[in-house]
Amino acid sequence: MRRRDLLAGAAALGGLAAAGLGPAAAQAQSTTAMPQIDSAEADRLAAEFAAGAEVLSQGLALDLPALGDNPAAVPVRVHVTEPITDASWCSEIIVIADLNPGPLACRFRFTAATGSADVTVRLRLIRSMPVRAYARMEDGRVLMARRDITVAPGGCGL
Repeated sequence: MRRRDLLAGAAALGGLAAAGLGPAAAQAQSTTAMPQIDSAEADRLAAEFAAGAEVLSQGLALDLPALGDNPAAVPVRVHVTEPITDASWCSEIIVIADLNPGPLACRFRFTAATGSADVTVRLRLIRSMPVRAYARMEDGRVLMARRDITVAPGGCGL
């Protein structure tokens, strides 16, 4: 290492320390708790989707791992488990990740010709949280499934 390179590096570090960006400041920033995100927006989305209909907790399956080891791509499968008929078919499915900054993760619309309502997606989750899926049936019913997931650190930060 040349003396000139050493002095340039030291000057750069001195400038960072003066600006409060030294190692101590960086450590203080990294250990700061994440801001609290409440699920009020998620609850509002769910209520808007239900539109006053009674939400039933059967007839819809939500499959996701108990532990999301890659929070940037958590596999999620949602499918209607009851028979699809001409009078009762799924017109829409939404997935809500309660504590993500934007809780509406995805929305799928179907027609009577679709035949089945079965979707698979990969979600990016910010931390451990409940994930909910809602399905609107053409006969007016709303089905819901909910699962909790624990995610490893390193998801989509704020």
